[in-house]
Amino acid sequence: MYNMVHTILMIMKLIMKSKILLQKLNSYHTNHIESFVRESVNLLENKRQLFSPSNKILLKPNLLRGFEPGRCVTTHPALIEAVCRVLKDLGINKIDMSDSPAIGSLLTVAKKSGYGDLSKRYGVRIKPLSNPVSLTTEENISGLKIAGSIREYDSIINLPKFKSHCQMTLTLSVKNLFGLVIGKRKPVLHCLVKNNKVTFGKMLVDIAKQVAPSLTIIDGISAMQGNGPINGTPYPLGLLAAGQDMTALDRVMTEIVGVPWKNIYTLEAARIKNYGQWDLKKIECVGELNIDAFKVSDFKLAKFPVDITFNPFRLAKSLLKQFYEVGIKERLAKES
Repeated sequence: MYNMVHTILMIMKLIMKSKILLQKLNSYHTNHIESFVRESVNLLENKRQLFSPSNKILLKPNLLRGFEPGRCVTTHPALIEAVCRVLKDLGINKIDMSDSPAIGSLLTVAKKSGYGDLSKRYGVRIKPLSNPVSLTTEENISGLKIAGSIREYDSIINLPKFKSHCQMTLTLSVKNLFGLVIGKRKPVLHCLVKNNKVTFGKMLVDIAKQVAPSLTIIDGISAMQGNGPINGTPYPLGLLAAGQDMTALDRVMTEIVGVPWKNIYTLEAARIKNYGQWDLKKIECVGELNIDAFKVSDFKLAKFPVDITFNPFRLAKSLLKQFYEVGIKERLAKES
């Protein structure tokens, strides 16, 4: 009986297409974004209930560095606000938000990125990640640990920013969850993969499998092109995308900006590890427009791609900069 049920489930998985919701949006009008978030939840709840009033929810945006939203380094606060509105209407009152910034403390980076009034308006706690726990992978990367504090949540909502990436080509759904590795463990892990970008992608896929967000919404209204993930320039991509299958989401995004999917190392890793749907023919894009209406031809990637490994000088410089930002600059700001 078990074998028969397992076979049926495998056949259903092959037949059913991963659904991705796409919508054109050219500005960060919170009401319009809120409508999209509601539609995303309703679409996915056709399978099962995503959220209930008793749930404790973690929001995981991209808060890499503390820049104002127009720089397109971080997930726009209007998307975070829209998600909070929808969760509140569902009766959910326990909402936390977290990430592990490269430079600066979480609270300071969040404030600089426009998240300062979320606590007052929606009761959102901006809560640093804690309790790193080991994650064993097939690649056996030593020292891989993610925040054990995520275990206290019933659901995680993944909220990446659409950006070019000088090391990994693009940073999208799967890559965004690397932020659940705490602090300076991230650059160390860059070094441990011995400059193999597919191996690094496999590690990211293993993290994604462990975290398993209930919902992912990509902020692509104003994307970043060029020398991302920090030093690129804004690009008016004009879209939001949502789904549960992060591989399918990232595959659709590569198609929209005209980047061969094999150049996205997380997608190649997902194909090798059979994680999610990378075959575009098995992905269903839903919404008012088909995928061709979203395609662009002038999105620029990083001009000079760089190795995945950080050299010792760069790593030491990053550690010193973090010490200065958190240990000196932020402390002096609080005392003044």
